[in-house]
Amino acid sequence: MVNVAQIIPTDPEEQASVLAMLREHPELREFIQRTGDKADEIFPAARITLDTQQFDEWDPPVRMLVHAHAQDIDDFMAQYDRFSFWLSHESPYPEDLIQVVPLWPGIPGTRRR
Repeated sequence: MVNVAQIIPTDPEEQASVLAMLREHPELREFIQRTGDKADEIFPAARITLDTQQFDEWDPPVRMLVHAHAQDIDDFMAQYDRFSFWLSHESPYPEDLIQVVPLWPGIPGTRRR
């Protein structure tokens, strides 16, 4: 079970920004918990982080990064597809508040086995 308090950033400014969003939108905490639990199920040993990094003005105010454990890109893509399906069809995804991004740690064009 993902503990939201453990994935809050340690950088004081970033931490304050994430905590402010969680206070302003309490429904985010439940979504992050449920999504983190599903990410743990689909991406074993994943590391999950939160931040408020926005690259464009239309980006949601919170980002949840799912850093998948090193694995073959084909395996990752199968898990990515499964997770994305769950996220878009089975979860109440508040896309205006949070962006969920699964990340593969490999280098594009390489294979691991």
